[in-house]
Amino acid sequence: MENQTIGILGTGNYGTALGKRLLQAGYETVFGSRNPLQRSFITRDKQLSNVKVDSVKNVLTNKEIEIFILAIPYSSMESCLRPHKNDLVGKIFVDISNRTKPSKFESNAENLAIIFPDIQFVKSFNTLSAYAVESENFGGSIKNFVAGNNRHARERIMQLSRDIGIPPVDCGNLGAARKLEAYPLTLMSGWGIPSIYTLVTFLVWFIVVTAKIVIYYTSHNLQISWYRMPLTFLNKIVCLTAITLLASSYLPGCLAGFLQIYNGTKYKDFPKWMDKWMKSRKMIGLYALLFSFWHAGMSLVLISPGYANSWYLTSPHANSSVISPYEVHLNLKGESLISTGFIALFLMLLVGISSLPSVSEILNWKEWRFTQSHLGYVTVFFSVMHVFIIGMPNWLKHPSSFFYSNTFTCCILPLLTLFLKLVLCLPGVSCYVDNIRAGWERRKPEKIENDIPL
Repeated sequence: MENQTIGILGTGNYGTALGKRLLQAGYETVFGSRNPLQRSFITRDKQLSNVKVDSVKNVLTNKEIEIFILAIPYSSMESCLRPHKNDLVGKIFVDISNRTKPSKFESNAENLAIIFPDIQFVKSFNTLSAYAVESENFGGSIKNFVAGNNRHARERIMQLSRDIGIPPVDCGNLGAARKLEAYPLTLMSGWGIPSIYTLVTFLVWFIVVTAKIVIYYTSHNLQISWYRMPLTFLNKIVCLTAITLLASSYLPGCLAGFLQIYNGTKYKDFPKWMDKWMKSRKMIGLYALLFSFWHAGMSLVLISPGYANSWYLTSPHANSSVISPYEVHLNLKGESLISTGFIALFLMLLVGISSLPSVSEILNWKEWRFTQSHLGYVTVFFSVMHVFIIGMPNWLKHPSSFFYSNTFTCCILPLLTLFLKLVLCLPGVSCYVDNIRAGWERRKPEKIENDIPL
């Protein structure tokens, strides 16, 4: 790069953000504006105080500029370029525009390439916000996707992106611009099915818990304490939902292993429902983390002898003549369930953090697999232990209703998950699955035809 000059058409937030990056990287920058006298940066931004702002015509006809950045609305691009199209032959234009509505047809960049076939258009920077481009303290890792029909033009923009400190990703020809323009219009892509599943799980447990409360209070001729619904009763529902979601995020991985054993190959596609479930594991796991924090927060409020007297040591009774100091101490049950609960929560938090793109990028495959898989199943184990400690005393007191208790019912799915994982970890089974996932296929015995004439 030898004092290369970049022309930026537009003096808005995105244009100025790119201008700052280019200046810091050593590029000379010239801004083009419809009203250059009113768009001076002298009073607006100290970093750009010495940058020249010229008319659009002068910038486009400047023979020293080979790369232009279109930081103007797409609706104005054609009218801006058409009067000067003869002066722009072979020049490189970077289109950073986005659509307001999704389109199945040509992208903005493709339309411009059709209208101006002698200009080299490159789609780039449209998936980054002005804040991400300008801020040096942007928290997440950023990437710049680049698409263009001309390989030389594409490589020049990729090098420019490297120079300003934004890693580029080569997306191929300009047809990829359709996907790049559709990306900013997506909202929580892939979260639809996990969100519906989470809502259904929560509603099912809400109905089950509420029905049992009504039946219990009615059968014992007691008045239902509806005032406890917003916190005490809801905490049970949230707890049951959290452990169900946690198990649901790891169960499909076990089922996939057994399905591959059954098929004898990894090259056979999973059923559609299984494939969608596998792709939803991360989102379901994050919902489980959310509900776990919700449960932990409410439980901290409810930790008192008035709400959970079975968690505490029994204090000596005081009579009318003797005043006994009342000291509150957790018993073995209380300390054990709180300890296992926090262990499960912290492990789940660790797994959740490792799923962040900025964190997973610095982990190698073995570290990522250890965190997501092994620590995940350990989290399921401690979650089951947490529930077992809560429910075990009641199971022993009322063995006839053991299978109907919420604490046992919610553990069926996690226990099934742990059992299947344990089977897959057996030496013979584990090696067999590893071979299949490494590409080995179990061949069916060939049928031997009888060639002896009758």
